[in-house]
Amino acid sequence: MIYPLLAVFVGALTAIQSRLNGQLSKDIHNGLAAAIISFGSGWIVLFILCFGLKVERQGLRNIWKAVQSGRLKRWEIIGGMGGGFFVATQSITVPKLGVAIFTIATVGGQTVASLLVDKLGIGPAGKKHITIPRIFAAVMTLFAVTIAVLPDLAHATFSALAVVITLIVGVVISFQQAFNGRVNVVATRPLATAFLNFLMGTFVLAIALAFNLSNGGSIGHLPSNPWIYLGGPIGVIFIATSAFAVKHMGILNFVLGSVTGQLIGALLLDWLAPAANTTLSGYLVTGVFMTLGSILVSRYFEKRKA
Repeated sequence: MIYPLLAVFVGALTAIQSRLNGQLSKDIHNGLAAAIISFGSGWIVLFILCFGLKVERQGLRNIWKAVQSGRLKRWEIIGGMGGGFFVATQSITVPKLGVAIFTIATVGGQTVASLLVDKLGIGPAGKKHITIPRIFAAVMTLFAVTIAVLPDLAHATFSALAVVITLIVGVVISFQQAFNGRVNVVATRPLATAFLNFLMGTFVLAIALAFNLSNGGSIGHLPSNPWIYLGGPIGVIFIATSAFAVKHMGILNFVLGSVTGQLIGALLLDWLAPAANTTLSGYLVTGVFMTLGSILVSRYFEKRKA
């Protein structure tokens, strides 16, 4: 039972991080710069922990030895680039599509790809067959997310290219979670896995930001509120936790749990600390309960089949 709760916890943290990074992006008028501040601050925290603690240094050595021996392929350690690709794409496509379509497209890409990733056994949990209950859970979760963001769809715009790119990002995130899980099996230390993840993500974002600035982009004054910079440390927690939980759950079950957590996190934020011009939506509440219901139903029939 602990692993589904961890997946929900990761999703809730994602919602909080999105709020913080979104505000930082608004304050400095540059989404890529906000993302690299988030990734960079998280990487600094991990650098201190991984090189300051003996057990975490051993985790990094385990990764290095596995790559040298061939136990880990070089392409398996680049999962963190998916996180950088996600944030970079988010900053480009959200202004074109709106948050609603971006969310639906990424969740759609994630759920479909997670079925394939589990089928191929790319994640550390091994191969999992594509069954009717698993397809039902994936489809119903996507439908529930659509219901949750339905009010925002009225203000959304459409760009076929942006939608395709966003779907690809969702697919990439599923593979990223699988790769991180494989790395963590070798490292045995989730913080060491997160260190590699943040290093790769920061590298991708640095390239994207350099391109942005060379094409006329700019960065505004940094805000003085220290809480706004907690996106990076929060990311450390959810990357390390997800790398640990994926091993025991498989990619689809983890994605479904984390999406549920995102909706619950968004619900609590809108209720307890609403942002400007936002109110608690009945659509969001409905989406949360639909997601929970679809997962419970699919799990019931999977256990009966087993």
